[in-house]
This record gives sequence, C-alpha cells and structure tokens, in this order.
Amino acid sequence: MEQEEVYNVIDLLRKSEVLGEKVLRDRDEVVQMDRIRNKNREALNALKNKAEDDSVYLCTGNMFFKHRIKTARKLIQDDQTNVNDHIETLRRQIKNNVQKLQEIEDKGEEFSKFNLNPLSQSEMNSFNTVLKSIHKMKL
Repeated sequence: MEQEEVYNVIDLLRKSEVLGEKVLRDRDEVVQMDRIRNKNREALNALKNKAEDDSVYLCTGNMFFKHRIKTARKLIQDDQTNVNDHIETLRRQIKNNVQKLQEIEDKGEEFSKFNLNPLSQSEMNSFNTVLKSIHKMKL
C-alpha cells in the first residue's frame, strides 16, 4: 500500500512537470510569434509610404522574392492573421494547461474565478439591447 502511494505521488509530480514544461514552451512560442507580429506590423507601416505600382523584396525563409506592393501587403496581412490566430490558440492552451496544473495541486477552486472569457461582439450587442429595453421600461 505504501509503495502504491509513492508511485501515485511520483506520477503526480511527473504530470505536473510535463504540464509545466508545456506552459513554458508555449509561452516562449508566444514571445517568438509576437516578434514576428511586430516585424509584420513594421513592414506594413513601411509599405504605406510606397506607391502602389512599385515593387519590393520580401524575405521568405532564406530567399528574397520581388512582389508588387499590393501583393506584398496582402501576403503580410495574411501572415499577420495566421500569426494572430496561432497566438490565440497558444494562449488558450496555456490557460488550459495552467488550469490542469492547478487541479493537480488541488488549487483549482481558488483560481476558477480567473477562467473568464470576454463577451463576443454578438453577445455584447444582445446585452446592449437588453440594457436599452430595461432603460426604456424605467422611463
């Protein structure tokens, strides 16, 4: 019986270490993706000053390609969208892994209040509609 408890404790420690490593790895990846996002933002700002019929070189991997400004802007904006989506996915993964880690440490109840999500645009519009109706009823 005692040996089984030791194995359970070791298993919990292993699980918490694995989750902790995932959280740290994902946070590092968020930082790297944020750097890419900032570079894309700088590139888009630099393209604002160029004429539409000009061409620019874009670095893709370790090769340069010449593109028209319109095409370059679209490529960078598409990349920016992909980077933003990836960052949001990583943040959700971090949040879930931290929650699992807290459950392993029996602190899940203490931090459950922090697992809030913002209202979507449609939810916010519905909420505003309800508030306006309540306001009209008071008058």
